[in-house]
Amino acid sequence: MHVEAHVRVKLRSIAIFGLLAGCNNLPEWSGDDEPVHPLERTSIGRCGTGALTAAGQARITRHPYLQATTTTGTTIAWRDKSPSAHVVLREPGGDVVAKANAEPAGPNLVATTFAALAPTHLYCYQLVDGEVALTEPAPLTTAAAPGLDEPIRFVAVGDTGNGSAAQKAIAKRMSAVAFDFVLFLGDIAYESGTAKQLEDYYFTIYRDLFRFVPAYPAIGNHERRTREGQPWFDAMVLPKPERYYSFDWGDVHFVAIDTTQRDAQQLAWLDADLKKTKQAWKIVFGHHTLYTSSARMAQTLKIRKAFSKILTDNKVDIMLSGHEHQYERFRVADVNFIVSGGGGARLNSFWGNLDALKQASVHHFLSFEATAKTLTMKVLDISGRTIDTLPL
Repeated sequence: MHVEAHVRVKLRSIAIFGLLAGCNNLPEWSGDDEPVHPLERTSIGRCGTGALTAAGQARITRHPYLQATTTTGTTIAWRDKSPSAHVVLREPGGDVVAKANAEPAGPNLVATTFAALAPTHLYCYQLVDGEVALTEPAPLTTAAAPGLDEPIRFVAVGDTGNGSAAQKAIAKRMSAVAFDFVLFLGDIAYESGTAKQLEDYYFTIYRDLFRFVPAYPAIGNHERRTREGQPWFDAMVLPKPERYYSFDWGDVHFVAIDTTQRDAQQLAWLDADLKKTKQAWKIVFGHHTLYTSSARMAQTLKIRKAFSKILTDNKVDIMLSGHEHQYERFRVADVNFIVSGGGGARLNSFWGNLDALKQASVHHFLSFEATAKTLTMKVLDISGRTIDTLPL
């Protein structure tokens, strides 16, 4: 039986149970807070931690975080009671490369952007006001150029933002893994994506990580609950139009999509963007999944109708999503569909198996390595165990 027809038959047989069950939440995670030793990063040893100085603590209300990093540039954003700061960019040896003044970037938000940088290059940046240091130096590494022998490394995590013990435990597990950047698969601020929830469940929990690792988030349905996601847009400094965008890192082309609004303009842009890339690998990430065996499987049909043909026609290698609080892996028409909503929110149980190659109701995150010839994904659970591997 054709995969789509097979899926429809299974949906008819159990859809009523999904409607009755809702999210079908499992009990909250109450595991032991095991000690996790963060990875000793060479870049921090060469630059510093980026911690606030006493002067910085008196005025900076959101620690610096990296945004929109490319092979030749990056943006550093932070919240500040005063807009008078500037950023000094140095080589690890101390030579000044550039200086840039802070510019308004949103409500109480300032940012500075550096361009004309070298690819795959470590710099040290520091916030300064006049002669007064507001932060210690911190590392900043530009995106890797394509064609390198050394693999790029990145992680992805979904449905994180509720401040739970599980979210904090997964964040600790992530700190023990080497990666250059992180993808967030939506729902970073439960329940309603307010400014306070973003601050408490996103910027505060990942504060130390964001000082030296850029984050690329996709917007989730919970972020849309407050003024159509305006607090999310106010906080992010991403490639325009921000709710969907693309970037390259090494030999991989990444595309963030907005599954909460499946408009014709976005779909046309997605198709054109995927067609023009020459990268060896294509990874698309968004919040809602196209396939799932959870109680909300019937809801995936409209997402699938909007995006699946574009993904398959353009030979996308992996589609990453969250929304369902569990892990599943499917392969349909040569596209690997990964459901990864185990970043901290309360887990869901399954309602059957729609040809899933792997299933697990467990908190987890994804870890990747990629070169021009190989792409490998590992799934690490809340105990640090590898529960699935996908080599391509």
